[in-house]
Amino acid sequence: MWAFGLDFESRTARELTLPDPRPPGWGEVLLRVEEAGVCGTDRELAAFRLGRPPEGELALAIGHEAVCRVLETGPGATRFAPGDWVVPSVRRTCSPACASCSRGRRDLCVSGGYLERGIFGLHGYCAEFAIDRESDLTPIPAGLADLAVLVEPLSIVEKAIASALRIHEPEAETGLVIGAGPVGLLAAMTLRLRGLRVAVHSLEPRGHPRARAVEQCGIEYHSARPPLADIVIEAAGTVQAGLLAIRSMRPLGVCAILGAPNASGPVPFMDLIVANQTVFGSVNASPADFERAVADLALFPSALLSGWIHRTGRNALSFTLLGEAGRYLKVVHRIGE
Repeated sequence: MWAFGLDFESRTARELTLPDPRPPGWGEVLLRVEEAGVCGTDRELAAFRLGRPPEGELALAIGHEAVCRVLETGPGATRFAPGDWVVPSVRRTCSPACASCSRGRRDLCVSGGYLERGIFGLHGYCAEFAIDRESDLTPIPAGLADLAVLVEPLSIVEKAIASALRIHEPEAETGLVIGAGPVGLLAAMTLRLRGLRVAVHSLEPRGHPRARAVEQCGIEYHSARPPLADIVIEAAGTVQAGLLAIRSMRPLGVCAILGAPNASGPVPFMDLIVANQTVFGSVNASPADFERAVADLALFPSALLSGWIHRTGRNALSFTLLGEAGRYLKVVHRIGE
């Protein structure tokens, strides 16, 4: 079958040919991949800055943000029927399962032996077909299928915000998001949905498509110094954003770091101590986070979110991954064309 991914021998991103899928086994579902979204992680993979192929292979099909339809169910698989829309999760449990993976929280794996579809050790969803256990799939109402490519990134947001709100005391009133990409916008909308007054900070000037997208959400936009907030979400993926997020907490504030890389820089440890502030990192998401993402997605204005998405053919994957970042907030490739 057709696939697209990384050839670790030639260090190129190219079309691949993978074996056709086998019939689904016990508790498994055969999927036709309809769409795959592209994010910063995929561009890092295409630059060979992270990722690894399945054991014993030299290539990795990428793609971890996917929207699929069920083609066939295996014996014992009762949650889905042919034609159902689903979004797959990304991470798979370590083996033998650690304490977190054993209780269904592979997003909190403590062994580091997990696998991730399209990233670490498992082929992803830039392929015509895939097989997954039904427990790895989240059902999508047919009416949300056009926006379902946002479920996986929104699940990351859901986990981080739930953790931050649980940590903060007393009840948080204000939120700040650093970064105006898709994850940042989803974070801002989710914080507002939770009842917080929200602002977004990013470096783009007013009038830039990302700044306009924030303002179209009815959310305050800052390209200069941002206001302090109770809950701060770093969603820009830069050192500067991470340090700014830490410095932007109010007393008792909680800051979630979602993408900032390792670096050296001034960390205000004494301020954290004196103000009882908390900084934590978050990655991946639990099944409950995926379910919350679907529920919240249905509450967001669909016309607004549809405007973020630019759909193109699967033959444009090389350009999207290796070219300059374009003006579109979210590029989605039609795999099942």
